[in-house]
Amino acid sequence: MPRPSHRVLAVAFVTVIAAVPTRLAASAPHHEAGFSAAPGCGVERWTVKTLQDRSRLLRRQPTTVAHLVSLPRPAHLPATRLPFERHIFRVIAAVTLVRPEEDGDLHLVLKRGTKHLIAETPNAPACTGTATAYRKRQMASARRLVRLCPRARVTGVAFFDFLHGQTGVAPNGIELHPVLGFACLS
Repeated sequence: MPRPSHRVLAVAFVTVIAAVPTRLAASAPHHEAGFSAAPGCGVERWTVKTLQDRSRLLRRQPTTVAHLVSLPRPAHLPATRLPFERHIFRVIAAVTLVRPEEDGDLHLVLKRGTKHLIAETPNAPACTGTATAYRKRQMASARRLVRLCPRARVTGVAFFDFLHGQTGVAPNGIELHPVLGFACLS
């Protein structure tokens, strides 16, 4: 059997390598708009979850983890902010997990009793591009304070995320994203 020439092998190698990005793109899950061009930053509804859409938010109000996780999940998650996602909430809960994510966020799991939800602190200002300077400062300040804590006061913006098996996700996918304030109370 004749051996293939180096040129034939080189052409075959280049063809395979060129097909890899196309194959990866085709197999990647489809996500709705909200892309961030910054390296290491996120994609899914990114302008909403990092306040880059500059929506007018409502006054902060106290609530509970139980109340937030009991809310109905929207039937559809658009690229733009839902009216409910203009709410800023403050909850008291245990912070049972703090983990860096690939998109630059710190992923927190907030738990109160048997109820839990996710809170996220974006990498501000690196991944918060067009958010206002005030909101970037809030996000950065909260991020510096985040830690595991048996009882914390966490302030953040209501956000419904796609359900994709995240650790600590609420049944309805609600999160506090971004976190705008954090204080360990114990």
